Amino acid sequence: MSLLYWILILNLSILQASASPVASRTLLGETGGGGGSDPKEYAVELDANNFDGVLNNTSATFAIVEFYAQWCPACRNYKPHYEKVARLFNGPDAVNPGIILMTRIDCALKINTKLCDKFSVSHYPMLFWGPTEEFVSATGWEPNQAKSEICIIDNGRTAERLVNWINNQIGSSYSLDDENVQNKQLIQSKTSDPEQIAVPDYVLVKPSPTSFDTSTISGNKMIKWARGLLIKLRQLLAF
Repeated sequence: MSLLYWILILNLSILQASASPVASRTLLGETGGGGGSDPKEYAVELDANNFDGVLNNTSATFAIVEFYAQWCPACRNYKPHYEKVARLFNGPDAVNPGIILMTRIDCALKINTKLCDKFSVSHYPMLFWGPTEEFVSATGWEPNQAKSEICIIDNGRTAERLVNWINNQIGSSYSLDDENVQNKQLIQSKTSDPEQIAVPDYVLVKPSPTSFDTSTISGNKMIKWARGLLIKLRQLLAF
C-alpha cells in the first residue's frame, strides 16, 4: 500500500484518539496562559519542580523550551515573538493543539539554577527543541553533543523565523496567520442561532491526585507515537 494510504489512516487515528475523554485531559498549566493573568500569554512557565511532570504528561509530541532571565532586556523584547508562536500550539484556543508544547524557564530564579546548568545555558534567550520524553530522560546537554534528539534552535529570533524553523524541522506548513477554524464556526453558529449551545472543543480539567491515571498517560503516549510516525512519513514524501 502507498505511503499516502498510511498517512490517511494515521490522521484518522490521531483525530479519534484526541477526541476521546482520556486524551482530552490536560494539565491546567498547559492550556492556560503561561501562569499569568495576561490573556496574550500562551507559553507555559516551568520550573525545576514541575519540569518533568508537565513534559511527561503532555499529549504534545515535541517541546520547545526557552531558557531566559527576567532581568534580560533581550528576553523581554523577544517575549512577544515567542508568544505569537505559542498561540498556535498552546491553550484551549490553539490552532494546532497537541503537537508542540512551548514552555519557558526563568534561569534568574535560584530554584532553576541546576536545571539551567544541566542544559549548559550560555546566553539568554536560548531555545531548545526535542521530543517531550527526551527532555525528561536527558541527563544533560552539551554543545555538539552526539546522539541526542535535543537541539538548539539557532534561527528563531523573530516569530516568523521560529515558525519557519519548525516547518523545516517537521515538514509542516504552519503560519502566524493560521486561525482556529472550529472557533470561527462556533462564533458564526452563536450569531446565526442564539438558542444553540456551542460545545467546547475540549474540556479543561484541573489536575487532582487521580487525574493522570495510567490510561491517560498511555493515551497521551499513543498519540505522540502516532504523530511522530506521521511526521516521518511526511518527510519521506517530501524527498
